[in-house]
Amino acid sequence: MKKLLCFLSLLFFVSNLSSQEVFSVDVFLDPKMASKKDGHGNTPFTLNFLLNGSIQLEQGKSGYYSLGQSIEYADLAGGEYVRYSPIQIGYTINSFGFAEDIEATMTLNYGIIRRWGRSFTSYGSNFDLSYSFTDYLKLTSLLQIVQRSDIENPATKNALLKASVFVGLKLNIFKI
Repeated sequence: MKKLLCFLSLLFFVSNLSSQEVFSVDVFLDPKMASKKDGHGNTPFTLNFLLNGSIQLEQGKSGYYSLGQSIEYADLAGGEYVRYSPIQIGYTINSFGFAEDIEATMTLNYGIIRRWGRSFTSYGSNFDLSYSFTDYLKLTSLLQIVQRSDIENPATKNALLKASVFVGLKLNIFKI
């Protein structure tokens, strides 16, 4: 808990140095896990959600950098899956010239997977496309690629890279 508070304090300090003064929260669900049975024993309505929090840094000519954290939870048939990413760095392009309501973001992150009573380090990347309804609300689709260090490729014993698709809402909560 101390590490989380220290990181959030650092995040807010950095944001005050060069910020657009916007804190956003993204809430995503995995539509595939919610609607389909898979080959791993998961049934429709299996919960898999992703929650991101980020601070948008100073607006540049075509976009802005962001810093944030995320947590993913999935109630999988093989055991609960939790991935916490205390470090997430991204860049958002929000100036396309032809569409002012669209944003495209890429983030890189480092995280810890908790599964089966053990911890596994992992890295990942997210690519999202957002449509702005208002200054405060955006509809977002997200492609997540994560090093699943909790599972291995049987042939190579290396961690697998897994892709997931999420849909959700991005809320610009408040100005800092």
